[in-house]
Amino acid sequence: MPVRLRGASRDAAALPTACAYVGPRSRYANPFTAGARSPLGPPLSAAESVDLFAATLRGPVGRHYAARFARALRGLDLMCTCPLDAPCHADVLLHLANEPGDGTALRIIDLLEGPR
Repeated sequence: MPVRLRGASRDAAALPTACAYVGPRSRYANPFTAGARSPLGPPLSAAESVDLFAATLRGPVGRHYAARFARALRGLDLMCTCPLDAPCHADVLLHLANEPGDGTALRIIDLLEGPR
């Protein structure tokens, strides 16, 4: 099963296994940065930034990207610069890309929303 790794884009390229860099400045980067000031209050925590990323993928435009990301990242290890013991959007991407199914938007939305 694919895993989340910590490192930079050059580290991902140097690995002998199939790995995609999803950190800052990648097409899969989380636009919500932990520590950045939110418009309505204090800086975002890592967990809040990951929650916002997942919520964005549930939106009308985000569903398209969620399906595309799932197909592109299926079966790959994902590398980001976040510490491994902290919440990271790469965990959301791993979940999307490696759940059973064909990567259709409806299935992905179900996965992001969790059990009902």
